[in-house]
Amino acid sequence: MSSHSKPDKPIAEITSDAAADEIAEREAKQKSEQQAKDRDSCNRYVRTGLNRNVTVQFLIEKLTSMGCPPPPGLIKCLDCGDKPAAGGFGVVEEISPLSPSKPDNNVKGSKKDATKSNDVCAQSQEKINALLKSQSEGKTKLRLLPEIFLCQQHLRDETHAHEAMVHELIHAVDMCRTKMD
Repeated sequence: MSSHSKPDKPIAEITSDAAADEIAEREAKQKSEQQAKDRDSCNRYVRTGLNRNVTVQFLIEKLTSMGCPPPPGLIKCLDCGDKPAAGGFGVVEEISPLSPSKPDNNVKGSKKDATKSNDVCAQSQEKINALLKSQSEGKTKLRLLPEIFLCQQHLRDETHAHEAMVHELIHAVDMCRTKMD
């Protein structure tokens, strides 16, 4: 009898597990590299839009002249996952009502929280409906924060990015014009 113990898995299965791990690591690296490439392209498109696209510049100037100067970082590039969109406007922020145990302006679902991972792109209709219901029941107050995001992996080229920026900036002008809270 041999003193060697029998392996728990056959060699072929161990080899296929190692190969699967290697493939998964390679795919994760490729995805990360593609995300970085998409983000760099998107950021370049935003810069050229802000510096050279007359329509984007006009809308930014319009916001300022209406008393709604765009905050720094108004336009962000994000990985929106599978959401089939070039971009979006606004993030719903939940503000708790004042209570003795909580300080003024206690923010539950802040913009910072909403932008973790892909949440800003994935702020689902269900989440928004739940927030609206909570507000209608008097449990919370909501406001729409001005923020534009471009879905970096869905932008075909610079023209497409600029068109998305213009589209989302029009929403910002509308929000400013109507003084939405």
